[in-house]
Amino acid sequence: MLCLLHHIPTEETIRYALGCAVPKPVDPQWLSKAQTAQQQVLQSSQPRFCWRVFPSAPLLEQLLTGQDIRSHLSGCTDCILLAATLGAQVDALIRRAQVRDMEQALWLDAAASAAIEEVCDTAQRQIAEQLGQSLTHRFSCGYGDLPLSIQPQLCTLLDSAKSIGLSVSHSSMLTPVKSVTAILGILPAGTVASAPKPCTICHLKENCVLRRKGVFCGKSTD
Repeated sequence: MLCLLHHIPTEETIRYALGCAVPKPVDPQWLSKAQTAQQQVLQSSQPRFCWRVFPSAPLLEQLLTGQDIRSHLSGCTDCILLAATLGAQVDALIRRAQVRDMEQALWLDAAASAAIEEVCDTAQRQIAEQLGQSLTHRFSCGYGDLPLSIQPQLCTLLDSAKSIGLSVSHSSMLTPVKSVTAILGILPAGTVASAPKPCTICHLKENCVLRRKGVFCGKSTD
């Protein structure tokens, strides 16, 4: 499914580029570099997403291992598997910049990271509206004790290679790189989403450089 992407959050782009909270006032040079990168990413992006609804219990028994995802889907009879991508042209744009200008490549990578999160936010809103139900926050492979190694199975269940051109490498990394897979629970009527902040379930939290700076890596469940 195509996803319209008209805007990339500038502050998020700068945060990804700096790896820390954005100081105020924002440096005009950072704003200029972020906005230039955002425009290039918008021009190269072909954002798409696909999703399917599944009963939660069979997935928890057969695929979604770990206590963290089980807690995340607690009370959800059904869940959604979601995959989203910016497309291969964004990866190519970043690779070309890495050859000639590493600073530009850093800003492009940051803008693309902010962009794929924006696509996921849009997809989540559209799915919730289509279903007429509230959803939990997104929970991706690699969060808590949910392993990256299940990404091939998730993409197979979604037929993502055919539907949006998203495949998985032998090392369970997504291709194109600027892509996301996630699990969302469908909440019972009248329920408000509640989940732990990402740092509370991360095995690296005690030694995380970003956390010491007061920010997180972008793997957000809110």
